[in-house]
Amino acid sequence: MEGLFVILLCQLIGEIVVRTLSLSMPAPALGIVLLLAYLWFADKRAGTEDGTAHTRVSGVADTLLKNLGVLFVPLGVGVMQNYRLVYEYAGTIVIAVVVSTILTLLVTVGAFLLASKLSGAEGTGDGH
Repeated sequence: MEGLFVILLCQLIGEIVVRTLSLSMPAPALGIVLLLAYLWFADKRAGTEDGTAHTRVSGVADTLLKNLGVLFVPLGVGVMQNYRLVYEYAGTIVIAVVVSTILTLLVTVGAFLLASKLSGAEGTGDGH
């Protein structure tokens, strides 16, 4: 129960902060950052590197991840109820998906090349 409490508390704090400060970031993203900070500080405070705080949260997180598909059912129902809007904006949706996919791939490749360059990694695929 402690793991579930920690996860939900981080999510709640993320929601409160985003809504209070009118931030333009998703509250779940802030909640995950808060969860990571909690896990890091909890282990540092305990003076261990063995992941004691991580162990408390990981069981709940694994269960949530195993059942993640169930969380998409309301989304699917909502899309089916509003199929006219999806049809009306299909072109825009396709363009957004294609452009965001290409941008994601480009940023990922750029980050990989930058990390390879900074780490001095050999064999970056230049054929030499």
